[in-house]
Amino acid sequence: MSRSLRKRKLDGTPYLRRDVVESEIQGLADISASEFERRAGLWSSRELGFISPEALLYFVRNAAPGAYREKLTEKLLGRVASRVRAIPNSGGDTVSLTGLNIREEVVDHFVDLLLSDWNEYDERLDYYEVNFNAAIAADRRDANARHWKLENRNDELETEDGEVTAQVESAVGSYDPFKSDEFDNKDYRLLIDEAIDRLPELQRRIVVMWRQDIPIESNDPSIESISKVLGKSEKTIRTHRDKAFASLKRFLEQKGMVR
Repeated sequence: MSRSLRKRKLDGTPYLRRDVVESEIQGLADISASEFERRAGLWSSRELGFISPEALLYFVRNAAPGAYREKLTEKLLGRVASRVRAIPNSGGDTVSLTGLNIREEVVDHFVDLLLSDWNEYDERLDYYEVNFNAAIAADRRDANARHWKLENRNDELETEDGEVTAQVESAVGSYDPFKSDEFDNKDYRLLIDEAIDRLPELQRRIVVMWRQDIPIESNDPSIESISKVLGKSEKTIRTHRDKAFASLKRFLEQKGMVR
């Protein structure tokens, strides 16, 4: 008999798996590990032997630690990622960095839930056993709202021709978060790392390289520059660096680290 779910609805009734999932779990209980692993790798519900994500999650949650559980987890995470398709950019030929960040956040959130559940039963995963696709869709909507809000906020800091706005120039000035008198403060450095992780991907990469004293541009072909590594013009790099610094400064001000 499958392990019951513990989470309860607002009216006090328990969450229940669909009957078809309960039957599927019972039918899968006695198949060999190799056959289960093979079937877990099937991606289409039209394929003979396909295992639903709800049933696959049940076995991942209840498997003993080890290589077998890791293999099943890898296949389950593939299901998660497939439900959060990367979004093409406006040109349609490359993937939006924001779209990639959204997918990464959804997958990371699911991994966090699994790790928590393996440590001690985490009822937040119960709904995923009830309706996996709906649960992932809700996670995707939450991530969408956060990341596109950040993307739009950063777009407002740039003029139509890509120049940094006066607002950004005023906010940044000669500000460099890595030359602050507070940089020897451990709390300041931890907040800087957190703030950098919140940046859009291009800005994050620029700031990380800037922090490593990699020059924006160099006339010496033997020297790696940020512009060369990222394939962007010097002007573009400086624009996004300044936008990133404005975001970092605003974040640190909110934390009381910049006055």
